[in-house]
Amino acid sequence: MLKRRSFVVFLVLGTVLGFAGPAMADDIVDGRLGPGALYRLVRPTIWNGGLVIYAHGFVSPGQPIAIPPDAELAITLLTSQGFAVAVSSFSENGWAVKDGTQRTHQLLGIFTSKFGTPNRVYAAGASMGGLIAIRLVETYPWEFAGLLPVCAAAGGLRLELEYFANVRILFDLFYPGVLPGSLDDVPAGINVTSQIIVPATAAMTLDPTGAVAIASITQTPVPFASGQELIQSIVTALVGAAGYPSVLELTHGQPFFDNTDTVYTGALPPATLQSINANVQRFSASPAGLNYVEHNYTPTGDLHIPALTLRTFRDPLVPGFHQAAYGAAVAAAGNSNWLVQRAVAGAANGYGHCTFTPQELATAFAQLVLWVENGIKPAP
Repeated sequence: MLKRRSFVVFLVLGTVLGFAGPAMADDIVDGRLGPGALYRLVRPTIWNGGLVIYAHGFVSPGQPIAIPPDAELAITLLTSQGFAVAVSSFSENGWAVKDGTQRTHQLLGIFTSKFGTPNRVYAAGASMGGLIAIRLVETYPWEFAGLLPVCAAAGGLRLELEYFANVRILFDLFYPGVLPGSLDDVPAGINVTSQIIVPATAAMTLDPTGAVAIASITQTPVPFASGQELIQSIVTALVGAAGYPSVLELTHGQPFFDNTDTVYTGALPPATLQSINANVQRFSASPAGLNYVEHNYTPTGDLHIPALTLRTFRDPLVPGFHQAAYGAAVAAAGNSNWLVQRAVAGAANGYGHCTFTPQELATAFAQLVLWVENGIKPAP
């Protein structure tokens, strides 16, 4: 059953754009779509005719299906600029790019049936949802006017998994025996805090030499500006690598990481690099495993509408190489004129995943709209 309701949302625009504004009465429709997915449509009373289709970020598989906080924030920020917003919980949590793309795309038809056809539609998303937004635009380019992926895993799943895996196997090389199991043999029921975060942090604090070496290797460009950030970034990647078994479930047991022929390089003495390449643990992927990660999802760079990407300077979960990889894909496709990429300080002096201020998010979207509607291209 659909439930339609109206309520008054008091928005103090000073927290978003720096000036005061009136309270707005929003029309809201909550409902279900697909197998178990929830959705929410919000149309502000003073509607400018535009719609933002927003895809949320990664939610742990153990959490209940719900509209997550980042989607609620998007609703607040974007309706305050006069745009309607449509969001979905997706049918499943975890790495749900395929399902998230399907459910998010369905929102356009549902919104149109409830409120009429919007005069322009923007795709936006954060983290995993940023990758979903990119996939939507690459799959249905005629339906969207602009694209805003923030803190997005824009280089794709394979790039992210390779980064996590390389950090783990290099950590095991420099700090043998500190973590339980190995990359592909994580003990069942592992306690991430007590068995990964605490021992890894203690080992690197006691002897940071290995941590510095890991960050110096080309395949593991760990973002940091201090010793504390270095350790935190490596620990973040180690926690990500602990999810190897859950990804194996998605690939039906087919291995997806391959460093058989990888030659580890970087700003280290030749003898150190030689030792790393001689002693690091090697893994082979299957074609089926690689096929899964490529299709879930690696952007093609097929971009024909204005797109503005946003990231923090030092993101420990989705490092800057993702934005660089997406920029390279767009350039290879001959579409660079449609892309502006931006890094901002966020709320934590440049460090953190999706730690943007409301001002940074609202400004980025407003500038994307100016580009779409008035041809004023924002500065990178």
